[in-house]
Amino acid sequence: MTLAVSSDRRRPLSEHLSELHRSIRKSAVLLAIAAIAWAYGTDSLMRAWLNSLPLGAASLDLSVYSPFEWLEIRWSLAILLALLTVMPVLSFQLQRFARPGLLPRERTWLSVLLCLSMVMVPVVILATWGYLLPLFIEATEAADALEGVGARYDASALFRLALGFSWLLVTVMLATLSLSMARLLGLVEHGEARLRVRILLIFGGLLLLTLPVEYEGLRLLVAAISMAVADAISRTLPEAPLGRRRFDVEDMIASDGSVHRVAFIDCGCEGACPRFPSGTVHEGVAAPRCSALCLEPTEQDALADLVLHQRLSDVIIAGCDATPLPPSLRSSLDSMGCEYGGLGWLDAPESSDEAWRASSIRDSMHQPI
Repeated sequence: MTLAVSSDRRRPLSEHLSELHRSIRKSAVLLAIAAIAWAYGTDSLMRAWLNSLPLGAASLDLSVYSPFEWLEIRWSLAILLALLTVMPVLSFQLQRFARPGLLPRERTWLSVLLCLSMVMVPVVILATWGYLLPLFIEATEAADALEGVGARYDASALFRLALGFSWLLVTVMLATLSLSMARLLGLVEHGEARLRVRILLIFGGLLLLTLPVEYEGLRLLVAAISMAVADAISRTLPEAPLGRRRFDVEDMIASDGSVHRVAFIDCGCEGACPRFPSGTVHEGVAAPRCSALCLEPTEQDALADLVLHQRLSDVIIAGCDATPLPPSLRSSLDSMGCEYGGLGWLDAPESSDEAWRASSIRDSMHQPI
């Protein structure tokens, strides 16, 4: 069987898993090497940053109340710098792994998201360390200055404050990518919020557990706002060409004992055909939604992909009798042994009646093409 569509590349599942394992292994090794390399320079970077803070005379009173905390901060900074260093490689690995299974608009969206993440996250982190936090300290100094009262600063607390904000940005980016990939793979759809809630709870809980004590009292608020931002960004993902990215199809037994796996195509025919009444297609039957199946190559490729992976035996189009379908799509459907036909609503004056359309769909469910 040959399926000549641009959006499908058949590969064994084991090959996909092996590629994912190789990508994770390479990224982990690079991250470890980069962290070790950065660990040798964290001392000088930390001293240079502390010297740049606008503490005035108080800069001479910087203290470290726990040597273990200072060691912990050194490695936290090294890991953060290593993550920023290998971020381009991580983004490239993710984009290369996901690209074969994405449609053109989805590839563009993922590429834009990864490029923005590679640029915006380091820029915001550097701006936080180099400008925002010093500005915050300067404003705090001016607001809390008391005559005759000296100020002493915990150097480790200053680093934890900056590291906490940096980790917040990285977590938001990871949550956004996780939600986006779940939507692309069809694991999160309209009305299917379970996995979405789990992802948000995992990353939100991670923030609650890992944010430094300097964020005490704000952890819940910060985690909630961060996850809301990640969810909002992931919702900008382009809509699926068939209305959904995953369909649950079940076997249907016809009166003659034959087994059918059916899809009813809710095609708008460029606005000329009325849509399916809600609730008329029961569970176990796919109901893809198209704007103009005979004119949109993206919808044609997505339908062929659906027929292949769901092993559909019958495809029924609402508006026409399936004759306007392009030869390439008909050839693909024939090669997969899928029958196709139509309800011909465009030629039926009664199609303006919603009850008639619902009856037409119910009657055709029990009649093989």
